[in-house]
Amino acid sequence: MHSAFLLAAATLLTSPITSTLAKPLERRDTAIPSAPADPTQPADGDGIGPYASKKAGIGDRLDKAKFYTVAVTAGELGLVNAESNLRHYLGDSGDDKNVEPGDIMDDLPKFRDSVKALAQNEAAAAYKRIPAKGGTKAFSSSWKSFYATKDMSWNWFFAIGGFSYSVTGVVTRSSGGGGSLKYVAHIFDRYNWDAGKSVDIGPFHFEDTELGHLHLVGLAREYTVRGSTGVNKVKSFTPTTVIPPPHGGGRD
Repeated sequence: MHSAFLLAAATLLTSPITSTLAKPLERRDTAIPSAPADPTQPADGDGIGPYASKKAGIGDRLDKAKFYTVAVTAGELGLVNAESNLRHYLGDSGDDKNVEPGDIMDDLPKFRDSVKALAQNEAAAAYKRIPAKGGTKAFSSSWKSFYATKDMSWNWFFAIGGFSYSVTGVVTRSSGGGGSLKYVAHIFDRYNWDAGKSVDIGPFHFEDTELGHLHLVGLAREYTVRGSTGVNKVKSFTPTTVIPPPHGGGRD
């Protein structure tokens, strides 16, 4: 048995060795970068103040119950995203909340146009940085600002108001001069109720500080809104290409 083992070992040692490691490595596509780092907070802060820095009283608990009624009213008025975001705030978890940028673009054509223009400019600039012999280049824009006004959408005005957006993607360029593009749009917002504004939803009128106070007494909590679209693909792209409007899904 030992001699058979030695014979087999000798056969292996004298036979040509093939291995998948010897094969050329397959080319991997350049990955689309993730969303940029969160926007820097303003010097004077972005919110009403420290969470649970004050003691809650019975009046505060009654106010919280009232604002749940406000959320229900918003939903009945068709302000479904405003209702959802307010409920999340009153839920007091502070967890990030995902919002689909495609839903905002569907309701706010001006926001869709802004995303398209940003993607167009960033992709064209990236393409021009690729050598004429061809290659790929990833890009990531800085955060830009957009404000959903009441005239655009009551729903998104109450749900998110002002927010930040960016695009990240990858451009390819062939030696023949053609190319392709794929990109993703991202949104970011810090959901809070700070001083200086008031709100009317149905029969309810209240100051932002009333809702913000619930954060200060630990009965509601500010949180971050985030969201990214699926991959938008442009199969034929050069800097002069007018790209189609972006969408939220991952269609070709």
